[in-house]
Amino acid sequence: MTESSTETPAQPTSEPAPPAVGSEQAVHTVRAVAFDCYGTLLQLEERQFASLIQDMLHRHGVDHATGEDVWEAWLEASREMSKREGRNPERPLEGPEPPFRPFSETWPFFFGEAFKHHSVETIPPTTAFQHLWDELSVAPAYPEVSHVFAELQDRGYRIAIGSNADDDHLEHALEKAGIEVEMVLSSEEAQSYKPRKPFFDQLCERLELEPCEVLYVGDSPWADVTGANHAGLPVYWVSRYPDPDREQMMRSHPTWSGPDLTGILNALPDRAPA
Repeated sequence: MTESSTETPAQPTSEPAPPAVGSEQAVHTVRAVAFDCYGTLLQLEERQFASLIQDMLHRHGVDHATGEDVWEAWLEASREMSKREGRNPERPLEGPEPPFRPFSETWPFFFGEAFKHHSVETIPPTTAFQHLWDELSVAPAYPEVSHVFAELQDRGYRIAIGSNADDDHLEHALEKAGIEVEMVLSSEEAQSYKPRKPFFDQLCERLELEPCEVLYVGDSPWADVTGANHAGLPVYWVSRYPDPDREQMMRSHPTWSGPDLTGILNALPDRAPA
């Protein structure tokens, strides 16, 4: 899950900035491709969370609140926690690195607050948390993933994954989907969430590459495109569906973009730099 919903940047006052690394430079520098996970490699996106919560409410006989109701209250609880801890949800790139809390700690709390708000008394917050956890752990890969990975490896590019996720469900999800890469960095391991710069700094450090040598691929205009650009990485934005509201979060243009991952193969040269 990205930070794009839990943090709502202020509306931009100007056009998005140019990419930190333009395409003419990136084709000569990129040696590794690092992917976001959910919504990029695996078929589970934040816009599905309300329907997953709705299914859970239905199973427990709750009909006085909808999945959308609970999801909105969940998000509000997360924004309030950010404020209490000194993090500005409207300007999350600014200020010192906030305290890190894994999803296994925060999500049950957010469910508890949302359930109190909507008088849902028959579902323990830990049960709700486990419901989403289970869905995240078995999300299938998008159909083009295996082909794109194989082609990139044939061209000599290194492949990594950097995701806002806890270690256990991310590892299980990647194993279930049959995805193997050189390196996986979770937010839990990094102790930092996208779009914060320390997450991307650690990603590059783990690969022992400069930011301009790592193409970051993600679906979130905010957590992925703006965050990676802010850290100096070239970015491929995978825009699988139109969503003007999400696109307004973008503060800088991606280096490249496309409706799926196959566009990466058109963007990068046939051989990685020596």
